[in-house]
This record gives sequence, C-alpha cells and structure tokens, in this order.
Amino acid sequence: MPKVRFTILLYANQTDAYYYREAVESVAKQDRDDYELIILDDNDSTILDRIAGEFYPSSDQRLQYKRLKKHIGRAYAYNIGLHFASGDYIVTLGQHDRISSNALSLFASEIDKTETPIDIIYTDQDELVGDYRMNPHFKCGFNKELLLQDNYIGEFLCISNRTFRKMSTFREDIQEADLYEFLLRGLDHELEIRHIASLAYHRRMIQVADQNVYRKMIKESYDAHVKTVKAYLRRTGVIAEVKTDPRYRYWKVNYFGDNYTAHRREYILLREKDVHVKTKKAQEILYGYLKQPDIGVVGVRFKEGFSKIDNCGFIFDKRGEIYPACNGKQLYTDGYENRIVLAQDVSMVDFGYCMLDAALYQKLRGLDTSLQGRDAVLDYCLRVQRAGYRVVYVPDVIAVHHHKETVSTMLSNARLLEKWHAKLAEGDPYYNENLPMGLDNYQLW
Repeated sequence: MPKVRFTILLYANQTDAYYYREAVESVAKQDRDDYELIILDDNDSTILDRIAGEFYPSSDQRLQYKRLKKHIGRAYAYNIGLHFASGDYIVTLGQHDRISSNALSLFASEIDKTETPIDIIYTDQDELVGDYRMNPHFKCGFNKELLLQDNYIGEFLCISNRTFRKMSTFREDIQEADLYEFLLRGLDHELEIRHIASLAYHRRMIQVADQNVYRKMIKESYDAHVKTVKAYLRRTGVIAEVKTDPRYRYWKVNYFGDNYTAHRREYILLREKDVHVKTKKAQEILYGYLKQPDIGVVGVRFKEGFSKIDNCGFIFDKRGEIYPACNGKQLYTDGYENRIVLAQDVSMVDFGYCMLDAALYQKLRGLDTSLQGRDAVLDYCLRVQRAGYRVVYVPDVIAVHHHKETVSTMLSNARLLEKWHAKLAEGDPYYNENLPMGLDNYQLW
C-alpha cells in the first residue's frame, strides 16, 4: 500500500508569536516526515515567515508559506490551502495549538488498517493553559444526534482529499462555524467518520483580560453554530426547534411529535408495570425522535431516589457485561462531556420505558427469546444498528423504576458473547476506552 501523505493547513490571524512558534514546532517534531505544512498568513506583519524558518530552512520543501491578500476569514484561507495541497489527507491545525509527536502516525495507522475509505478522522483533545495540559476531552465515536447539539468533534480534523471532490470546499460565507458546517454537510453524503481515542490534540486556551470582549467572542462563535444547525435542519426538511443555552455550552434540538396518537401503528411503546413516568407529554417527545427516518429505538433518562441517576442508557465492555451509564450521578447536571443532559446516539437504552419503530421490530422479529434481561435488550439494539438505524437516548423524559429487576443468566451471557463476539471485541463505539469501564463510568479518576 502506498504511504499516505498529509497536508497540514495552519491559518494565522491576530497571531501570538510565542504560541504560534510552539504550534509550528509540534509539527516539526512529528515522528514521520511524509507531510507538508502550508501556513496561511492573514496578519499584517511578516514575522510568521521568519519563525517558520527556524524549523524549516529554505531547502526544506515541506513548508509552504502563503501570505493572504484578501482578509475574509478562515474558510477562504483553507480553500486557498486546498488549491496548493498535495497530500492524500488534509489536517486542520489551530495557530496556537499543538499536536502530539505521533499525531500523523495515528492517522496513518487508522487509514492503513481498514479497506474502507475513510473520509474524516478526529481525536481526543485536552487544553493548554500556560505550560500545563488539563481538562482531557475523551470523546465518543461518531454520534450524529450529539453533533446536532454540540460540535463535540472539534476543529482538529483529518479529511481525505477525495472527500472534497465529493462535497466541494469550505463555505466562505460562514464565519466561526466553517468546520462545523462541513461536518453537518457531510451527513448528507454518509461519510465514513472515525475517532481515535488518543489525546493527540492540545488546544490553547488564551486568557482574555477584557471579559466583555471574551464573552462577545464566545457568543459570536456560538451564534454561528446555532445558525448552521438551523440551516441544516431546514435543508433536510426536519421540523424541529433549536433551544439555546444562556451559558453557551450547547444547544438542544427538540423534534415535534404532534398528533402521535394518530400514528399508533408506527410505533411500539414499551412500559414495564413498575415504571412511573415523571414527564408530561413523554410519548409526544419520544415520537418526535422516532419519526426521524434513521431512528429505530428511543429511550429515556431513569432516576433513582430524589436526585440521582439510575441510568442514561447502558454501555457494554468487550466481555458483554452491561453497565448503567452515569449511575449515581446527580440527576440535574450536564455529566461528563454533556452525557446526561444531551440527547445522543447510544448502544443501548432501558426497555423499562422506550419507544420502538413498529415496522423495524417486525422486520427484526422482535427480541431473541434465547436471551434474558439486559442481554436480550442489547442484542436487539445491536441488530437495530446493524440494520442501519440509530438508538437514541432522550434526557428530556424522566422515568423511575419502583421495583427494578434485571434478570439474566450465565447461559444467556454466553449466548450473547457467541452471537456478537466480533462486535463486542471492538468495544462500545459510544464510550471512550480511556474512561473507566464498570459502574464508575463517565468520570475521570
């Protein structure tokens, strides 16, 4: 297989020379040299050219320095970079950020190990505050529902050059959310998007002395992202409401499930006799999700006691053991990476109260009666996903078990392992392997 080559695009505007030097140095220290670095300088001075020369002498053809004449934003600059790029994959790097020395090797390994062409790769990241790395963001695998409410993927992307031929380039009329718009547009093209569970990207957090200026910067970026997701929903014909957050943490997409009673044949509502639903219009909320054409199962947030989480769906390990997500955490908190508060794709939900697509249930012939308890539920959810549908956790509906029972047997678990050995060996795609597995999940040690 030919060795993959990368083009790194670094857009520079209002640049801090000290942190920019660190960014360029992190590229120069890569453990492989089959790349090119294209610096897209949108500043007034020429100091960045001289700094890059400290690491790349004039004889080193891996460096291209482009001084931009039109000062119209990052998307325009990236498109200029794409015109000169010779790499098989394009990597976007923030001007003050750093990448680990093996970042390109991680990308290359992911590309080489699969026969399926990969369109986009993203990694975990942490934050640089001064000289310190902190706040690791251990992300989940590609998660459409979560992406519609939070750009959890971030801005360190490795994108196949072939993908631009399918999708065209970045939208230059969109500021502050150009990469997010590209990701959402990719949903229309059913891109192959992969996640690498490694802290390969270190995002610089620059302190802004004037808090009014800082808040304005955050709001402009936030508003651009909200505008982008609204445009996506309109373009795809999805009827939904986008609710903003006063602290600019995320936004919530609420689908309309009006007149759900007239569509009873379209869904199956499962509710165990010991379950009490705390949320008004619960069925209407769930049906709003289920009527989306690619969703096959919708589950809810279960609580225990007065203010604790029972589960936000479930995660599984490579042995087929199943654990309640966020068990014991505070009910009305965001949770790690917003796991509690945002609707998102998951591997399994609680069948104590959930809604299923009726036609899909019939097509899959229901639950496997050779399995018991949670094993049967996980098996059904995995079959739903194998059929091309999503399983979605919806936090806006809260329910409680009064007499919870989870009946399973060693024989049932052995049957589950036999049936899904290869899938289970890959691990839960919606849970990061760097986080603890077991009941103490979704937390940092």
